[in-house]
Amino acid sequence: MKLTSIILIGIPLLGSLAPTSAADQASAAATAISFAGGSVWKADYSGGTCVWYLPVVGDLTLEALFSNPKNPAKETAYLVWVSEFAVQMLPAAAPFLPAPASPAQAPPYAFVLAPRGTGTIYLQTDPSKRIWPKGTASSPVTPASLKDMKWGVPVATFTRNASIVRSGDGLASDTFVFTADLLHSIAFRLPNGQRFDFDDLIPHGMTCFEYGQQMSSWESGTCVARGR
Repeated sequence: MKLTSIILIGIPLLGSLAPTSAADQASAAATAISFAGGSVWKADYSGGTCVWYLPVVGDLTLEALFSNPKNPAKETAYLVWVSEFAVQMLPAAAPFLPAPASPAQAPPYAFVLAPRGTGTIYLQTDPSKRIWPKGTASSPVTPASLKDMKWGVPVATFTRNASIVRSGDGLASDTFVFTADLLHSIAFRLPNGQRFDFDDLIPHGMTCFEYGQQMSSWESGTCVARGR
């Protein structure tokens, strides 16, 4: 075989062995982000603020995402998602069962509309600048207490489309699935020098699957890339 033929065959093979960049576009339905965090509520439970930290973003390592990769938490996260939201309770009666004799006998179903809103991912290269409020049983953390947080630089903004929070145990636990359209993003560098842009990873947005506990005061889940 001629040398030129060997070289031409080898070029595509080398391409297939090249490492995937963290900002390569995720294929449709591939995991793009995984998150943990929770929501804080207004006193009347009409809405609140959701905050997630992101232990999975594309192929980025924990070392790239956290100032202390041995303690990946909101306190050490470079990237956080913040979304203010409103909710509206909807009727949750079982449609084909007899009406309960009293409210006390009603099944503990909950059906909650979360209208369209926005969500923003922020980059803070020094996570210690975010001073997290401490809540107590008598004085819980409120959305107002997060207003002056030094979230960082907004690097991606999404439209969080309307969806439904559902629960079979009176919101002791819940599931929430929603789509998020990417409105705007900027290229940025993480503290390790790695360049990243959410428009490269999820240009068409994402679908997020969230599982919550205790009125979503604790949440975790995964967001998958959307196709065209």
